[in-house]
Amino acid sequence: MKVFETKFLTEDLDSINKVIQTGQLGFGTNVIDFETQFKSFSDKLFNIATNSASAAAFMIFAYLKEKYGVCDVYTPSLAFTSPAWAAKHFGHNIIWIDVNDNLLFDCNDYLQKRIYEDRKAVLMPILYGGVSNIDNWKIKGDELIVVDSAHCVTPTINYDFAFFSFHPYKPICSSDGGMISTNYKEASDYFQSYRNFGRYNVNDTYDINQEGFKFYMNNLNATIALVSIKKYFENLELRQKNFILLKNQYNMLDHDNRSSYYFGTLITEEAGLINKKYNLARHYPMLHKTSYFNSNVVLNNTEKLHSKIVNLPLWTHL
Repeated sequence: MKVFETKFLTEDLDSINKVIQTGQLGFGTNVIDFETQFKSFSDKLFNIATNSASAAAFMIFAYLKEKYGVCDVYTPSLAFTSPAWAAKHFGHNIIWIDVNDNLLFDCNDYLQKRIYEDRKAVLMPILYGGVSNIDNWKIKGDELIVVDSAHCVTPTINYDFAFFSFHPYKPICSSDGGMISTNYKEASDYFQSYRNFGRYNVNDTYDINQEGFKFYMNNLNATIALVSIKKYFENLELRQKNFILLKNQYNMLDHDNRSSYYFGTLITEEAGLINKKYNLARHYPMLHKTSYFNSNVVLNNTEKLHSKIVNLPLWTHL
């Protein structure tokens, strides 16, 4: 995190101190300001700040259950647990999809597994490492696309909903936080209420018109994110340079020109030794192999590549 900390300007620290000194630590105007500024990254009309990407995914699958009933959710097993858990929690059917050689959603595997029944098909690809799109993206056209964009803040893939993460090492960072982006006003209104306990204001009080929880982003985290968003392109340049340095030495997986360059990935038979030597995490287990999800599905490429993954951080000086 030092790469960000050492570049804080006096006015940045002043804005953070002001929030602390005034005690405006709950929901506040900087949350709305951050949502407005994030439009230029998501390219969506509605951006709803949350206290985590996990909360964002939870609300999306709550909304899909209410609007469409049980859905078929197609998603890779090489992913963080909370989005798939949220889908499972609301009773949606999870269909695990293999990854291609770039560790991204394998569209051919999806098309082979597609179930044609009355249930709505929901695709949840992961923009692994920060890439903004998926090569050879093939879909039927009747699906809803929910993008796990926790690694990328500038997705170019076509989507209905995306959720983002802003924890300390992410391309836009805060102490914690997330975002839902969409063009659907009905869904936006639902998320706005859901993140605030299902409340809506009535004169000098409020009523409860739906289910909800405390999922809103607080004003302090929004303020930190606003500081970070100002430095995004400067830090992106550093991450790009770091990636090129690594790419010149190793056979790294490619990033596209709108990538956020969250980390660089190397596929190697020496992954175990490298990860142990440099204390690197493989980042994700295979969810379908975990005790909780416990699926018998075989994902050939995922299982072949998983032990060979090295994820190299790009956010610090190499």
